[in-house]
Amino acid sequence: MNNSVDKKYLGVNLKECKFIGKGRQGSVYLLPDKKRIIKIYNKEKGCKGETEILLRVQNNPHFAKVYSYSNKAMIREYIPGVCIKNYISKNGLSRKLAINLIKLVESFKADGFQKLDIRLAHIFVQPNEDVRVIDPRKVFERKLNYPLKIMKGLKELSVLSKFMGILKEEYPYLYKQWSKKHR
Repeated sequence: MNNSVDKKYLGVNLKECKFIGKGRQGSVYLLPDKKRIIKIYNKEKGCKGETEILLRVQNNPHFAKVYSYSNKAMIREYIPGVCIKNYISKNGLSRKLAINLIKLVESFKADGFQKLDIRLAHIFVQPNEDVRVIDPRKVFERKLNYPLKIMKGLKELSVLSKFMGILKEEYPYLYKQWSKKHR
């Protein structure tokens, strides 16, 4: 039987890697060094799109560094941590985490993203409450000038009012913009 575990991608034997998970775009494996992952994409278009985004933001500390790629696979930095949804459910939303989330969205703007939003499932909290992104998608194709999905996710977690209070205190200009759009 010929399946993806029997194949090599970018010189990596998947049998030597730990399977991490499977999403819409493909499967992810942790390399033996535990510092890098290889993502095998279902479609070349998905690989091309994500690779282009990550290559453009290599100086942004919120995103993974790319080590190599092909038309259907990418080796990049492994981003450990806890999904922000799970983190907030267990620990609540601290002021520091809220500010780091705001800074993340502002970094999207600084990097020229048209879409200033991402699903909470793609944001991982580090032990020091810094936030990092996995799976950035269509940030240059779609236009959205405020974090709609982030705010909806925070509302579902019952911390949106706390987040908006911190936003109002720390970034009043953003509070005016975001609160008008999100009602």
